[in-house]
Amino acid sequence: MNRILICLSLVFFSVCKNTIEPYPKLTGPVIDPNHYLPSEIKSQLETILLSEEKITSNQVVVYITESMEEDTIEKEASAVFEYWKLGRKDKDNGILLLLAPKERKVRIEVGYGLEGVLTDLVAKRIIDELIIPNMKSGNPSLAMLSGTNAILEQLRYRSPKLTNEFCPKQFSDINSDLHPDTIPFLLKEIKPLKEKIYFFFCVVPAENQLGLETAANQLYLHLQKSNKKSIVFVTSPKNDYMGTIILEPEFNWLISQNKVRSIFFNRYSEKRSSDFTNFTYRAFIDMLDHLKHSQKIAFEKGSGIFDPYDALEKFSYDRALETIQKLEQEYKVGIQILFLDTKPDLTQESKKFHELAFGTTTGITLLFSLNQKKFHVYTNETLKILFAGQMVPKAIEKETLTEIIHTAITSELKSADIDWMCIRSAEAIDHYLDLLKYQKPLGEENQTNPSTEMEANQTKVLEPHYIFQLFFMLMFFVIWIGLAAGEGILFFYGLFFVLGQIMRSKFYLLPSAPNIYQSILVFSSAILSYVFVTLFRKIGWAETVGRNTQDFFTPSSSGTSSSSGSGYRSSSSSYSGGGGRSGGGGASGSW
Repeated sequence: MNRILICLSLVFFSVCKNTIEPYPKLTGPVIDPNHYLPSEIKSQLETILLSEEKITSNQVVVYITESMEEDTIEKEASAVFEYWKLGRKDKDNGILLLLAPKERKVRIEVGYGLEGVLTDLVAKRIIDELIIPNMKSGNPSLAMLSGTNAILEQLRYRSPKLTNEFCPKQFSDINSDLHPDTIPFLLKEIKPLKEKIYFFFCVVPAENQLGLETAANQLYLHLQKSNKKSIVFVTSPKNDYMGTIILEPEFNWLISQNKVRSIFFNRYSEKRSSDFTNFTYRAFIDMLDHLKHSQKIAFEKGSGIFDPYDALEKFSYDRALETIQKLEQEYKVGIQILFLDTKPDLTQESKKFHELAFGTTTGITLLFSLNQKKFHVYTNETLKILFAGQMVPKAIEKETLTEIIHTAITSELKSADIDWMCIRSAEAIDHYLDLLKYQKPLGEENQTNPSTEMEANQTKVLEPHYIFQLFFMLMFFVIWIGLAAGEGILFFYGLFFVLGQIMRSKFYLLPSAPNIYQSILVFSSAILSYVFVTLFRKIGWAETVGRNTQDFFTPSSSGTSSSSGSGYRSSSSSYSGGGGRSGGGGASGSW
């Protein structure tokens, strides 16, 4: 009898163990088994998620787990997504926001159908800019609310709903957040520029800056179909007022992205007085002032940075000016950087401004033409600098200086980043003068020390036969194959062979007998790789390493999992997944 009871008990416990589900049932859009969030926050999240799902069919689920079943947040999110089959089977439009407070990790997992809408980069920004900062400050409720709203805004503003509902016209304020006279005033202000530029103005109810930027970018892409030079200006009355501007690349010489941020972020008085109309109107006028260059030029004689159109931000102006002042004190030469509208002939223009600033004294003028989108370097024809501790002054070569500056600001020229153009150009002038200071006098460059040349010949390493060179290049492929397939012999053989080549170049091993060294290296690498693999197997590391490398290189099961599942849920009280699949896209973060 006792034996029968023991057997029945074992069967009972084994059945119970097998029937335990790895994850809770999907009973709603917010799964929080341990009540991590306050009930009112959970209710608020459920309301907005169900509302969004009813309108768009996109299924966004928030899951807060006490502990993870898998060893990584990525595997956990993929397993949960596939277990619940989030999103519709025909659209794969599910999104999972997984929070693991105990492990201090968060993950946004995106279904196949929404990977183009909620990209990995945007998901990472949502985590890094909204969720993690609030988790670090001990505010998980705000972290979940802001993160969820940001996800929904990405889905909302990257759909036709943006232009159909929020921004149907060139100047739109659907919810009447502005004073009724605002848009007529703005239309009057743009008349002088209306022939050259197509302005698109819209007020959207974005909850965060990321959603606002998404809306502006979508409107800008929509306008590109018309092949017009467009400027998109978007503001939001939410969250203490926000705004952004998207411009054609050619306008970045007039309004950099740093300047765009300052136009909105520096409107302290309007924010304090809760005056959204004034906030929007004044920001728009500031933008037009930069486009029209309405400031008056009062050119003053002297060196430094001349920026009458306020193209630069304070940080770039101060940093570049500090560099210039240091150079002027050290090398006793006048330097000026100008940001101006000019005539097409930059040589004559830079000469004119150079003479205005320095007269007949020596100096360096760097002119950035805002309207021509070019730069030009001008110096006196006989400009020479006498460095401290040297007897003979050295002449500045304008062509060499121009080349060094151009190299330093190449990337900034492509992106039209005025601020970093200014900083990098000042640093380039510093670099050139430093090179000039330690440059050998003419005729000394080609003089070499016989003993040094003899030493160089003695330590010259000969190249091996081309077959060994091909074999060396093949080893990089062998290393990758060994790592991907979990074959330790291949991995270590390639690794030791490559390390042997590096050691030869560093320590000059057998410099005059390269083929002998290569032959020795071929056999010694094989012996060392066998010894290391044997050692790894004995201490038990081989199995662990092999399994982890295969898991890393093998595609996630989420992409090939079965898409079978129940039909998409109806309007009944039950809540479940609709057969969607995870696309493997998304982003993770920890705090």
